[in-house]
Amino acid sequence: MCGTDIDLEEEGSGEEDKDEDLWIGEGVKMLPPPVAHSEGSAWGSRRGRCGCVACGLGLVLWNLCVVLAGAGLLAVVFSAVLLPAVLLLYAGFLCHSRVLNAPSAICRYLDDNSCSALIILGFVMMSPLVIVAAAVFCGLLRRFRILLFIQPIRRAWYRGKLVDWAGSIHAWV
Repeated sequence: MCGTDIDLEEEGSGEEDKDEDLWIGEGVKMLPPPVAHSEGSAWGSRRGRCGCVACGLGLVLWNLCVVLAGAGLLAVVFSAVLLPAVLLLYAGFLCHSRVLNAPSAICRYLDDNSCSALIILGFVMMSPLVIVAAAVFCGLLRRFRILLFIQPIRRAWYRGKLVDWAGSIHAWV
């Protein structure tokens, strides 16, 4: 442990050899690293098979809820930002005589040329609005730190906090 070399094949009294092996040089004693609040090892004691499976399922459900929340945020942001382009495309396709030619109230004011202009404008507006929506979504992910809520499944193997978040994480996104 921590730089000590213990020969297990030597015979002799176990306590004296262990104590002597920790002494390095004159008056310097090398101590093993402290175990951090973990009943037995540096990572904590391991769970039983049933406890590991139950905690693993709990973590999978937790991560699935986090991913669904992110997908919901994605749907809300993209639908809000892309709404103007979608409305232009809808009106253009609704009133054009070769597509739907619906008897809507707005179609009385639009002819085929203006419907074509609305369709073209809707598709032209779509590209920059997709970029704006993606930037807004990534900004919200970073601000709310949604991806930090995803927990590794390996956490189910050891006892301790099942869901834990790091306090200060600095990452480039």
